[in-house]
Amino acid sequence: MWIQLLWVLLTAFLSSMLTLGLGYWLFERYLKNQILEHVDRHVDEAIEDLGREVETRVKQGVIDGIAAIPSSEVIVGATRSAARSGADLVSTLLGGGRRSGSS
Repeated sequence: MWIQLLWVLLTAFLSSMLTLGLGYWLFERYLKNQILEHVDRHVDEAIEDLGREVETRVKQGVIDGIAAIPSSEVIVGATRSAARSGADLVSTLLGGGRRSGSS
């Protein structure tokens, strides 16, 4: 009886090893390359999509940044206004009153 049990266990073990070996061989020979090609293709597509998205957002950011820059007339006007206000403040502090400024 013990001999029969030993033969059953040995047969089950060898059958399992043979099945695992065959599965590993089929995976290495056929499936591994197909899976790697599939993953590589999807990674390349994702990189292209991401690159296009980054490029679009950078372009929009540059356009928005340039649009936010005030025109030279606005900058000149603001500078003149600040200079006039500063001159009026200094004049008032020195006791000269408000100047009758000209543009």
